[in-house]
Amino acid sequence: MIVYVESNFIIRLALQQEEVVDAEGILKLAQSGDIKLAFPAFAISEPFSTIAYRAVERRRVYDLLSHEATQLHRSALHHQIIPTIKSLLATWVDLGQSEMRSLQSTVQLLLDVGKPIETTSSIFNQALAYQIAYGLLPKDSIIYAAIIADLQRAPHDELKCFASSDSDFGIHPAIKSELQTYNCRYIYKFSQALQFVKSIALRDSQA
Repeated sequence: MIVYVESNFIIRLALQQEEVVDAEGILKLAQSGDIKLAFPAFAISEPFSTIAYRAVERRRVYDLLSHEATQLHRSALHHQIIPTIKSLLATWVDLGQSEMRSLQSTVQLLLDVGKPIETTSSIFNQALAYQIAYGLLPKDSIIYAAIIADLQRAPHDELKCFASSDSDFGIHPAIKSELQTYNCRYIYKFSQALQFVKSIALRDSQA
C-alpha cells in the first residue's frame, strides 16, 4: 500500500501539532515496511518557509518586548518583573532554532523512509492545468500533479491513499473521482488515515 503525504504532514511532525500521534503512527508503519510512504519533493519547501516566517514574526515581537523591557527598567515601580521578561526573551529567541532543528530532522527521516516525487516539466505543466480546472492554489496544484504522476506509474491493483489536512483537495468532487480512478482514496484527517492504513495492513497480514 502506498500512502501519499504532503507539507502539512511534515509540519505536524516537526512542530508536534494536532494529530501528531497519528502522523507518527503512519511514519512508523513506513519504517517497519508495512506501507510505502511517498511525498512530492516540492512539499518539503513549504514547511521551511512557514518556520522562517514564524521566526521573522517572533523577531518583531522580540524587538517590541525588548524595547518595552528597557522602558520598564527605567521605572522602579516595575523592577520586579524585569527578570521575568528577560527570561521570556531568552526563551523566545530559542524557539525558532529549536523548530528549525526539529524540521531538519523530520525531513531527513522522511527522505530516509519515504520516496520523494520530483517536479518534472510535465508535472509542472499539468499543475498549471489543475489550477484552472480545479481552482487549486499554485503550491497545491504542484503537489497534486506530482501525486497523480506517481499514481499513473504505480500498479493499479495496489491500494493507495492521499492523507492531507488541506481541505482544498477534498472539496472538489472531481479530485476525489480522479484519485479513485487510480485506486487511491483521499482522507482528510490523519487519525482516519492511520485507522484505514492499519486496517489494510492487518488484512494483508492475514491474507
